Formats: sequence, structure tokens, C-alpha cells
Amino acid sequence: MTAVKPVLDAYLEWNLVLGLAALVWLIARSVMSKTSLSHGFVAQLRTLKALCLCVVISPLLALGVSALASHTPVKGTVAIGDIAVAAYLRGDIAMPATQFEALLNTRQRWVEVLFNGDHAIVSVVLALMALVSLVYAVRVIRDALAIRETVNASFLWRRSTKVDIRLSDRIAVPFAVRGLCRRHVVLPSHLLDSPRELRFALAHELQHIRAGDVEWELGFELLRPLLFWNPAYIVLKYQFDRLRELACDQSVVARKGIDTNDYTSCLLDYCARTVVRGSPRVLNVALVTGGKAKRVLRQRVIALADAPSVQSSMPFMFLGLTILFALILGLAAASVQQTEDWSHDRLMLSTVVNLERLEARNQGN
Repeated sequence: MTAVKPVLDAYLEWNLVLGLAALVWLIARSVMSKTSLSHGFVAQLRTLKALCLCVVISPLLALGVSALASHTPVKGTVAIGDIAVAAYLRGDIAMPATQFEALLNTRQRWVEVLFNGDHAIVSVVLALMALVSLVYAVRVIRDALAIRETVNASFLWRRSTKVDIRLSDRIAVPFAVRGLCRRHVVLPSHLLDSPRELRFALAHELQHIRAGDVEWELGFELLRPLLFWNPAYIVLKYQFDRLRELACDQSVVARKGIDTNDYTSCLLDYCARTVVRGSPRVLNVALVTGGKAKRVLRQRVIALADAPSVQSSMPFMFLGLTILFALILGLAAASVQQTEDWSHDRLMLSTVVNLERLEARNQGN
């Protein structure tokens, strides 16, 4: 248990930060929806990526926040536990010391409950979660192998410095994927009979590669076995999937030589004729998504219609939001960290608890 406890603590803290990140994003999205960025999906996607990156590096941000706090004139701390102990010792919290200590150690007791195995319900829930996590992990590996087989069986049509463009008879929907060294765009072979659709599909998938969407999708899917139970992960994954396609469409039509009406017409025609069969579910970015197709298609058409009015990515606003996200999540990550058991304030609290117990024992005698 001693070796696993730090890992479990870090996992729980990271999930708490992830929950806060989802709340921060919903607030940020609500604010942006009331501004000129309401249909600026490229800027929204970049903002969401910045937020997710802050979540990933939140342990490092927590170290930075703690270091800054320790160098302030008051030598303060940002950990909630340490702040609560200091407030109790100052007399700001009116509560018996034993009850306060029990409240302070709630998280530690729950961790002990998880590891002891004394509660059958807890053990069953943990076993089910482990089973579901294993299923997701197996599915990720299975789909990765299926995509690898599709790529290897495809025909190499064009090759650039970093990207291979391939043709395949096995797929109905083009997708972009990356291997260890190279990225691949796999197109259905029948698109060769329609140069117009081929051009737009290729432009769409190459834009996903330029934006790094393939790597982000890969990261989200690799984290699914660990975070499938967390509603915050589900919210952020859904938001990313939605913005990924909307932003890609707007970026494509913003490039020279791509007409918005022509691209939209091609998208509608392609969706009308395409039947998705056995398309890869992970590690790829598809032109036409399978689930909730009508609603997704409607959103994409609206995004394309508003594309000409979309403003620039506003680098100063983006930088400001990124710094704000880093500060909020860094502070949150530092505040939920497990406090030191043998700090000066903790030793004083332990002394008070022992005196209170001794007094209660003497009164009982």
C-alpha cells in the first residue's frame, strides 16, 4: 500500500483538476458564445487545447504555484489542508480537535477503505471499474491493429516529407492517422473517379494533420481506459470532437482556392451517398462522423456559412486565456495536494488532539 498510495493520490488529484477544467471550459465557452467568437471555432479549439495542455502539466504548474507561495513575504501555503490547520490553530474554526482531525483525514480514510477490502460493495465496484478499463484498453489495441492493417494494405499514392497519401478499397470514409514516424491520409479508392470530392477530402484530412488533431485524438483515446468514469473527461472529449471538425472545415475554406459554397455542397453530397461500414473508431479523424450524423452535419454547415465572418485567432486573447487557465489549474492542483503529516502546524494539532483525548479519559475515570 505504501508504494501505491502516492500513485493513487496523484491520480485522484489529477481527476479533481480535470473536473475543474471541464467547469472552466463550460464557463469560457458560455462567455465566448456571447462575443464575436460565437462561431469562431478555430479560436475555440485552440483555447480548448490550451486548457487540456494545462491539465496535463498541472503537477508542474502546482510545483510552480507552491514555489511562488513559499517565496512570498508571509511564506504562505496554498494546500487546503495546511490552510485549514492554520485557521484552526488561530481559533477561526470552532470544533473539537478530534472531530477536526477526523474531518481533515477523510481522504486518507477513504484510501484505506479502498485498499483494505473490508467492504464488499467497494470491492465489487472497483472490480467492475477495472474490468471496464480493461475492455477499453483491449478495444484501443484492437482498433489500433485494425487501422494498422488497413494502412499497410492500402496503396501508396503520393508521398511528401512527413505525410503518405494512400488509397484503400476497404474504407468508405477518408481518415488521417499517424504511425510512430510518419502520418498517413487514407482515402477511399472510389474518390479517384470524382476529382472534386478527392480534392476536398484531401484538403480536409491534411488540415487535421496541420492542426495536430490526430495526435490530440490519440491522446484522448489512450486516456479513456483511465478516465472513462469521469464525467469531466466525457465533456472535454465531446467538446474536442465537435470543435475539431467545425474548426477544420472553417480552416479549409479559409485557404485560397477553396470555395465555401462548393465545399459545403460537396460535403452534403458526400454524406448523402456515404454509408459508413466498419470505419475505424479511434486513432483517426474522419471527414464524416458516424454517430448523430444529422446534428453534426447541421453544425458543420452553419460553421461553413459563418466562416467568412470569423475573426482571427486573436493571439493576445489566446495568450491571456492560456495564462489564466495555467494559474487556475496550477492553484487548484497545488491546493488539493496531500498535506505534510509532520509539518509544524500538524504537530501542534496532534498535540492538541492528544491533550483533548487525555482530558476526556481523565474525565471518564
